[in-house]
Amino acid sequence: MPQRGEKAVNMARHIRSRDNERIKRAVRLASSSAARRQRGAFFASSSKVVRDLLDAGFVPEEIFIRREKVLEADRILDRWDPVTFTVSPAAESKLSDSPTDDGFYAVFRMPERNEKGYLSADRLMVLCDIQDPGNVGAVMRCALALGYDHVILTRGCADIYSPKVIRSSMTASVKLDCYRVTDALRLTDSLNAHGFTTVAACLEGAEILGERELEGPLAVFIGNEGNGLPDEVIAGCAAKVKIPMSDRIDSLNAAVSRRILMWELRKKD
Repeated sequence: MPQRGEKAVNMARHIRSRDNERIKRAVRLASSSAARRQRGAFFASSSKVVRDLLDAGFVPEEIFIRREKVLEADRILDRWDPVTFTVSPAAESKLSDSPTDDGFYAVFRMPERNEKGYLSADRLMVLCDIQDPGNVGAVMRCALALGYDHVILTRGCADIYSPKVIRSSMTASVKLDCYRVTDALRLTDSLNAHGFTTVAACLEGAEILGERELEGPLAVFIGNEGNGLPDEVIAGCAAKVKIPMSDRIDSLNAAVSRRILMWELRKKD
């Protein structure tokens, strides 16, 4: 009878060279959103992230592991049968881009999305041109925690499938139903027409957050740190809100502001 771990040992082929073609393809997925879209797959690293994605039902195509991690891999991959490779230190150095990587790397298939699935949502988060992967990841993590299951991103936002966004969001970015749009103003008009209360987070002409109850399905628009929301999007939203603050300070950290907005505007059950 095979011992625990022998399945992975027997199935795994060893990759020595950092110039191996499979390693190169995985690195392209990690670094290029165009490559991810073309292949319909994305790259993830660390045993925690890989295990979390497996538990969430994501389908692995390839697994890359250090040889000494084979026994652990056998436990993690118990329900799956992906193509598995052990990698040399040289090959792993090509895959790894974070000090928190622990010898586990994987390529997963992207889930299929209903193109207009967000129209049936009770609440939406719309991110406008938030380019920093860490910021996008932080918003995604908070959105999932507070029940915003649908997130729309404009063309200028960081890719939700980039390894940095996946890590900073604790995999929330790929668990949420996310959609890309090219025209934020057209999106605003469409959501208004479909009965959403569109809400712009801004300063000029805005009501104090919480002063009045906002009814119906909500779509909350959040801009980037430097420029906020485009003027035309603010003008197109049905409501404008701002966070009340002491006159001893003129602004809050952007990440803190977003969390306050999401908490206050969450749908009451």
